[in-house]
Amino acid sequence: MQKNWQVELSSKSIKKREKYRMLDILIPDCQSKSCIEIGAETGVVTDYLRKNKNGRWIAGALSKKWYNICLQFIKKDVAKINPELIDFKDSTFDIILASRPEHIEDDDKFFQEVYRILKHKGEFFILTPHIHSSLFLNSLKERIGLTLERYDHYRPGYNAEALKNKLEQIGFKVIKQGSYCRLFSELIELTINASYAYLSGRKTKTQNKKKETTNFSYRPASEEDIGKNRLLFTAYSLIFPVLLAISKLDYLLFSTQGYVLYMQAKKV
Repeated sequence: MQKNWQVELSSKSIKKREKYRMLDILIPDCQSKSCIEIGAETGVVTDYLRKNKNGRWIAGALSKKWYNICLQFIKKDVAKINPELIDFKDSTFDIILASRPEHIEDDDKFFQEVYRILKHKGEFFILTPHIHSSLFLNSLKERIGLTLERYDHYRPGYNAEALKNKLEQIGFKVIKQGSYCRLFSELIELTINASYAYLSGRKTKTQNKKKETTNFSYRPASEEDIGKNRLLFTAYSLIFPVLLAISKLDYLLFSTQGYVLYMQAKKV
């Protein structure tokens, strides 16, 4: 049976594999619970949670584009979310996962909305890029052209203490925080994103020399993208086992900060 392109793509992502590992650790069994992932994009994380954590999971997409892609994949319980005015009643959900708060312009309003639609003693989980003085690769992204605009980010990520303060001011109690995806995993991901952006951008420019700007993308975002870059994706698939093995060197850096921040909070 042929893999869905979303699954095919995520299976070759070191950071996505790490995300699944963290979700296994953080999120409890959700049997009989009402849950939503806000920032679902392709739907692979919501699909993973449905299969591994039980409960009813809604995929909340932040744009019409991602809504359509997500719906194509997981078929049901997909919602288009306005993060600053979420169209659900008060105290609707037992568990809320925010996968991409850095994509939300007014994050203060978003966190207030999450608090509103979360049940009493409900749990809020956040996974987001980590801002810390020791994480030098963060500054490298801008230098090689992977800007906030091109990532569709409103901010580069969050500092743990600042994010904790935001949540506590709203009324959450932060009960767990930490980071993952350390130097080797982040360096591999950064290299892959930059290489894909360069090669796909150059290909687009070659195909249409009259365009002044290239169609920039740091990763495939559709089945068509994968088809157009099938040779590139096949080559990457061949070296992926080696890259995955290299990423395991992160375990030697267990005492250092990771490039993805996680936080777990409760509505009290």
